[in-house]
Order: sequence, then structure tokens, then C-alpha cells
Amino acid sequence: MEIVSYNLEATDTLVSLRQRLAGLRGRRVLLIWPEAAANLRSKLDLVLIQREADRRAVQLAIVTTDEMQRLYAAELNISCFDSLEASQSSRWKRGRKKLFLPRYHKPSPDLRAEDLALIAGRLSRRNQRSRWRTLMERLAVLALLAGVVGAALYAVVPGAEVVVSLQKETITVVVDVVADRKADALRANSAIIPAQVLRETVETSATVPATGTVWLDSVSAAAIVTFANLGADQVDIPRGTILATSAGEPILFETAAQVVVPAGVGQRVDATVEAMTSHRGSVGNVGPGMINTVLGELSDRVSAINLAPAAGGSNQSVKTVAAGDKRQLLESARIQLQSLAYEQMRAGLSESQVIIIESLRIEQERKEWTRFSADVGAMTSELSLTMRAVVSALVVDDRYGRQLTAARLRDKIPANFELVADSLTYARGPFKIGRADGQINFTATASAAVIATFEGEQLRERLAGISLAEARDLLAMQPELSSKRPPRISLYPPSLQRMPIMAVRIRVRESERQ
Repeated sequence: MEIVSYNLEATDTLVSLRQRLAGLRGRRVLLIWPEAAANLRSKLDLVLIQREADRRAVQLAIVTTDEMQRLYAAELNISCFDSLEASQSSRWKRGRKKLFLPRYHKPSPDLRAEDLALIAGRLSRRNQRSRWRTLMERLAVLALLAGVVGAALYAVVPGAEVVVSLQKETITVVVDVVADRKADALRANSAIIPAQVLRETVETSATVPATGTVWLDSVSAAAIVTFANLGADQVDIPRGTILATSAGEPILFETAAQVVVPAGVGQRVDATVEAMTSHRGSVGNVGPGMINTVLGELSDRVSAINLAPAAGGSNQSVKTVAAGDKRQLLESARIQLQSLAYEQMRAGLSESQVIIIESLRIEQERKEWTRFSADVGAMTSELSLTMRAVVSALVVDDRYGRQLTAARLRDKIPANFELVADSLTYARGPFKIGRADGQINFTATASAAVIATFEGEQLRERLAGISLAEARDLLAMQPELSSKRPPRISLYPPSLQRMPIMAVRIRVRESERQ
């Protein structure tokens, strides 16, 4: 019969070896152990391999140089060879089962007569027992078994769920913070945070209209006035006779030439009048009927009125640069410079950095950096300015304020409370210029919600086995539980009015946080 040899590897196990023997039923198999292999060398391993080979009707032999393994093979009646050539030239042992026991396994001799009598007496006494007694014993055993099962069910089946609401509070801290440009780090104890100085060189142009006025020669207004005779005699009206308006502040006019009013009441004559030098310009352009008063000795002899409006009066003036124009333009340019510098500073800052507007100022101006388009008194309709300056401001990082208030907030958390995640809020008050140079004062406010902590395992142990009323009283005395939302207890089965005796059957969970 052909021999199938198999070289064992260091990774072989009983499972892999059994799989290999499964396809070799009725064959002769030679297992070769390498010297370096340390697996499958115990006697138990050989016994299990031999059993698998017998089950598969496989004739088994091994090749090994291990003395202990050769000894085990001899005890198990397994053929063992020194080499592959020896296995091919030598005779293999046939595996056989041990049909005979050794001498020390021989049964003990027959029992003695007195031993048999004792056994017979026991049997007779057992047969003589009362059937009622046997029935009672069986009922007692059955009752005991039912009690054990009932007690087990009472301990395992009942369950309870306790829903609790934890005590919740809101704490707030207000910190007076000082931002100091001389500080290089956060000083939590003194509430001082560092402030950074930013500088920007900016340039701008501005224009304002000129507000100064220079008056040139003006032209007097002229009008046609009708004189009416109030008497029977002729009236001579000399050149320069003064007439006036009657409404508001009087505007004076004078006749340009001598005229004569014919004799007779109601006789009329027209004459040209011009506004006097004190009322030259457009002020003399009065409406019809406005020139109606004759001044002087002729006022009782004649009356006067202009039937058409006065015209021809004009004012001639030009705009000039006033001193106030330069001040206004300089102030406007400085505001623009600060605004431009603020925008440039803000572009280079992070989201947490804040420019203190109150500290924004022009730090440096030079005469050569300020250029006006005209001097005071120059005739022009507008004044322009090109100006450059260095603008500085203080910058604070809100992260320092948040860190400072968060640290103060943590110090105020009561014992057995913890911070609720994502509940921290931060607010910063207005900035105020401090007394010391380079210092800014402001208030930082932080608030957060804190919630009580509790040990659910300890609470379950204390609730186990007590009545429902006692459980409610116990929960009401827990300081970490909210009194506004009392705990809810759900029992299974509902008719059970006691908490389960096993703490593991009690579930304690927190209600949804609001």
C-alpha cells in the first residue's frame, strides 16, 4: 500500500491535522515531526491524533527524534521511526484496541453473606414505607421547588423605571476688566488683559464750499411814481424829494428830476424815483403800490404811489475763503483719516479682536502733510485739502475676556454641580478710557447653566426592596433632584406596590433637559 507522508509545520494544529486525515481514509499515513517544531508533542496530542486515525481507518506511523515522543508512541502502540527510509523498509505496527484489563483492574471478590443481608434489610424497609408518607414527601419536595421558583420569579420578573429631573441653576459673573497695552499676558487675579497698539499711515482729500463774501458795486432799483395833487394850487416837487415804503422796514427812494403837479385836486403827474444809496441793490425791487409815502413838507400837499414794480436793483458779490472754512475742512479731513485707518486696521484682525473706537486718534501730523488749495481771503467758490497722518488705536482680544469670565464662572459652580455644555454666554460692555495712559476699562459678563450630578447606582441600591411610598419620600429628600418636576416611578407589573428587590431591575434615567 502506498505511504502518504506529511511534514508537520510549526503552524499545524489538531484541527488542521484532522482535516488532512479526513481525505485519507484507509491509507497509510506517515507524520514527520521536524526537530525545530514544538507543536503537537504531548501525549494527549498523540492520543487525539490516534483516535482520529482509528476513526478514519488510517494506519498511522510517525518519524521523530524526540525521546519523549518515541516513548509516548511505544505506550500507544504507534509505529515510530528515525527517518523516512526506515519507515519504508521496516514493518509497521497495527493499531489494536486493548481488550483485556491489567491485573490491578480485576473486580473485587464476591460479597460476603452479612453484606448481602444488610442490603436486603434496606430493601425490605424501603418496601415497607407507607404510600401516604411517600406522597407527602413528594408534595413537600414539589412545594419546596415551587417556592424556589416563585422566589426566583419574584426577584427577577419585577422591574421599575425612575425618571428624575436634576436641579438646574443659572450663575452669572460680572468682571471689571482693564485692557493695558503694557501688559504682555492675561492676569486673572487682577483682571488685566493685554491690549495691542495698531498704527496706520493714511491719506485723504476733502472739499468744502467757501463761505466768505466780498460785495462789489451795487445798482439801485428804479420805479415810476404817480403824484396826485391834494389841493387847488400847483405843487412844485424838487429833485431829491424822498419817498418811502410803508410796509416793514422803510426802503427810501428819491426823485431823479424836478416835476410840477398841475393845480387842482386830483391832478396827476408821473416821476422817476431811484433807491437811495443806503438801499442799493436788489432790496429796492419792491412790488407795485409799495412806494406810497411822501416825506417832508410836501406830505400834506401831494400823494404818491407806484403802479408798477420797482426794478433794476442788483447786488454784485464773490465767494472767498473764510478762516472757519479751513477749520471745518481740517476737522472733516481728520474724521475721514480716522475712518480710513479703522477700515485698514480691521481688515487685518481676527474675528475675536476688537478695535476700541474710543482710543482711535491721530497720533502724528506734519505741516508738509497738510496742503490747502487756497489761503484765507482768496476768492474761490470752494476750498480743498489733501492731508496725511498717522492714526493709532488700541485692540483687545475677546478671547482673553472669555477666558477670564469662564475662570470666574467655574469658581462659582456649587458643589455637586457641573456645567451644562454649550450654555455659556458672554457679553462685553462699552469701553471707557482709563485714567492711566494706554488703559481701557470695560465690564465682561458671562452666564451659564449648571446642573446637579448624582450617582444612579447608589440611588438604585437604596430604592431596592422598599415600598412605593417610601421610594417617593426617598426621592423627595434628594437635594440634587428638582422639586419643580417630581420624579416619576413606573412599576412592572403595575399592580406591584413595591420596588424590585434586585437593584439591577431598577432603571434610573434623567428626563430630557429643557
